[in-house]
Amino acid sequence: MNGPEHPINGSATNTTVKPLYGPSARRLYLWGKCRPISSVLGAFITISLLLVSCGKKPETFFSPQDRRAADSIVRSARTPDSLALLQKRLESRGDRLGSVIALREWGKALRNESRFEEALDIHSEGLRQAEAIGDTLEWVQALNNIGTNYRRMGVLDVAQEYHYRAWTLSNECADTSFMAKKNRVVSLNGLGNLYLTLGNYERADSALRLALKGEQELHSAVGQAINYANLGSIFEHRGQTDSAWVYYRLSMRYNQEAGSTLGISLCHTYFGSLYEKAGQYDKATQAYETAYQLMKASKDEWHALNTRIALAGIYMTTHDEAKTLDYLGKAKQMAERIHSKEHLAEIHTLYYKHYKQRGDYRTALAAYEQAIALQDSLLDMEKVNRIQNTSLNIERNRQTREMNEARLKLEQERAARHVDYAIFSFVVIGLTGALATFFYIQRVHHRNHLALKRLSLLRENFFTNITHEFRTPLTVILGLSRDLQSTDTEEIKDKAQTIERQGKGLLTLINQLLDISKIKSAVGNADWRNGNITAYLMMVVESYRDFARSRNIDLQFLSKGEVRMDFVPDYVAKVLNNLLSNAFKFTPEYGKVSVVAWREGERMLIDIADTGGGMDMETLAHAFEPFYQGGNDVHNIGTGVGLALVKQIMDAVEGSITVESALGRGTTFHISVPIHNEIKHTITDTETTNMAMLPQCESALADSEGDDSLCRLLIIEDNRDIASYIGSQFAGRYAVSYATNGKEGLEKARELVPDLIITDLMMPEMDGLEVCRQVRGNEIINHIPIIVVTAKITEEERIKGIEAGADAYLAKPFNADELRTRVEKLLDRHRRLRGRFSQNAGTDKEEEAQLTDAERRFLAKTVDFIYLLLDERRLDVNALAEKLCMSPRQFHRKITALTGGSPASYMLKIKMKRARHMLETNPGLTIDDIADRCGFEHTSNFYHAFRKMYGITPTEYRRGALS
Repeated sequence: MNGPEHPINGSATNTTVKPLYGPSARRLYLWGKCRPISSVLGAFITISLLLVSCGKKPETFFSPQDRRAADSIVRSARTPDSLALLQKRLESRGDRLGSVIALREWGKALRNESRFEEALDIHSEGLRQAEAIGDTLEWVQALNNIGTNYRRMGVLDVAQEYHYRAWTLSNECADTSFMAKKNRVVSLNGLGNLYLTLGNYERADSALRLALKGEQELHSAVGQAINYANLGSIFEHRGQTDSAWVYYRLSMRYNQEAGSTLGISLCHTYFGSLYEKAGQYDKATQAYETAYQLMKASKDEWHALNTRIALAGIYMTTHDEAKTLDYLGKAKQMAERIHSKEHLAEIHTLYYKHYKQRGDYRTALAAYEQAIALQDSLLDMEKVNRIQNTSLNIERNRQTREMNEARLKLEQERAARHVDYAIFSFVVIGLTGALATFFYIQRVHHRNHLALKRLSLLRENFFTNITHEFRTPLTVILGLSRDLQSTDTEEIKDKAQTIERQGKGLLTLINQLLDISKIKSAVGNADWRNGNITAYLMMVVESYRDFARSRNIDLQFLSKGEVRMDFVPDYVAKVLNNLLSNAFKFTPEYGKVSVVAWREGERMLIDIADTGGGMDMETLAHAFEPFYQGGNDVHNIGTGVGLALVKQIMDAVEGSITVESALGRGTTFHISVPIHNEIKHTITDTETTNMAMLPQCESALADSEGDDSLCRLLIIEDNRDIASYIGSQFAGRYAVSYATNGKEGLEKARELVPDLIITDLMMPEMDGLEVCRQVRGNEIINHIPIIVVTAKITEEERIKGIEAGADAYLAKPFNADELRTRVEKLLDRHRRLRGRFSQNAGTDKEEEAQLTDAERRFLAKTVDFIYLLLDERRLDVNALAEKLCMSPRQFHRKITALTGGSPASYMLKIKMKRARHMLETNPGLTIDDIADRCGFEHTSNFYHAFRKMYGITPTEYRRGALS
């Protein structure tokens, strides 16, 4: 099958020979794969070569308008005869550019009618005239056209040389016009087709991909269609059918966009080839017939041959002898008319297969000999050797030419060397003086900068240290004030509360001052992360939900879609906490505080609005100044350093914050931050992906599947978004279940017996504290660790949670790393217990010390029931679970959580412990009796189990115990 040809370039066939690695092709391959070792040295050499090579002949300049005018005149003639007459007329009146263009189009018209030798003569004359006038653009086109003609004629070694000369010439000159770029792409396409013809798919792929890139830059639909088809042919030859389909379909799309009948016909031929290889002969035949009908009226017999040969092949495969011979006859007649040896070789190969299929071996042998002779004439050993040496000769000639030009240039330079030395010396002296002055100025500036930096650092360190020193006495004051509140005297208690309240306010102010100092002095070390900032904002807002309810304030958070970007979580929390604190401070009961976040272009926008008393114009003008106090205590705010800290953070992240307010109409802060996604370090390895799932959690909050070998977490949270976010931290590692309130969560805990529970504090039906109490009071699930995650962070609430049985207490918005660490540490305790139980046959004193009282009581009861059921001769998992008032699943989860093994494994350990005790204390019992009393029907099974656990037989153990 022939590959598609460029409108200026030629085609490739599927004739395959041993890959050739000539110097020129090797250079092209490396050029497509490698980069210069030194960009500076490479640039210098490249510029030097361009100056030398472009200086070989003076180039005649023709403006784009001249070329368009000449092209317009030439393209008005379409047939070879009319083009011949036009060329003679243009040449006779001295229009050299028009004559060259006419020769180019005349030769192409002849080639399209498969009159290759005539086309070669015309294009050779065009090359001579292009060289004579020094028109590089037409020069390169003529070389490419001649290369295409030779490829059509099967003279591959000469074709390679002409395409390579075209590519070299187009690279050597600095013309960046559309036509110059197109010439270079056509040269690459020609070389790629040549390598494809020779079966050297690696180098063909390299050249054709470079050509495709150039066509994409030129937005050429036809050019892209051609290169996609050729690359598809490479994949087809390699047996990569799926990739071949992709590239052939891309080629069809661009051919249809360009309206290329030839290209569409070729694509149908490629489709038929893939269908034929897949055994879909009906589809293959239909595709070939479509291609044949499209090319039936075309004068381009060289391409039309492909469809006839393809149809002959498919009808031979489907055993339609009449159509096979009909298409082979038509193809042979056409190939002989245009003298296409490569097509004739394919045709005689098909004749050989056809006659062999019929059993006519004499005729088949004759056809085979003709096919071999034609293939040998295309690529005999002499021609293969010429092809291998062509690239080497091209490189040698080029190097010789460049050496001669360099020698001539060197002689010219010697004549002007003294002048150059004088100019160079003057320039060097001037540059030396300028550089000395520049370095002196830079040194002075550097000294001044270091002095200012040291001064600034001293000031900031002093500010930070003195501020930090305030924290020690404040800690003592706050501690004593809490002690004084425990007295019975109301007056002292009230004063102590006032001291604590004012002390906390002062501590908050000091913390903000430290934050300002930290941001100002170390903004470059901010802990940048990448993730879904919308999810983080929602977490911060949720932490104010209970406070808003207690104040009867409507708190709303609205997100217009997720926004993924780089941000500093600590900065986000500080900004939002300061602004929300101000909003709640000045919003009256039954008011409203809202946070709206959305993306607009490449910026993240956040509005924090309240329905408070608002600010007057004077306060508004000084809102972000530290320690500014408005004049009207009713309607103005004392900004302190909170808003100054917010402004400092906004400046640090290149964002902006503005405020809009009016007395009696509330206040709105507008935040705008640029969106970047450059940070490689995400919030965690999985957190970014998990956070991105957050806005879709309304439909995604479902229990994950998992067998009992996985640790199971139960998340009890009435906010679906928060529940989904918490669950996403453990997706893939644990089986996660969800409950939307405390009552449902307790029921699920009893049913599933999870390894760990994470619960919110404030929930409908049953709050988190009651969940903790119920879990700790239930024998089935009292061993389960509990983590309470809530927005209520007072010491009183924390103590209540611990008293109710919580193992850990985290405040919203929680740090995801801390949550995961807490979970891992709590589960690690059970893993250690499991490890101990899995290695020992019971609960010795060391192991019991690791258990809680409830867990020890449960295991003791379990052992008692095991002994009871052994005596009754009906010990099994279901009976033991029934005795413990548990379902088999609950019992399995409970035992697995405490011992790390299955119930059957645990029962076996207890039986082995009983057997060991009997062997030590009852020498009168036989081994058979002991096996029976330990629940073994067959003594051999008892022997095997005992030896597997203790490494010796029961008899050996008794002998050692009694000795």
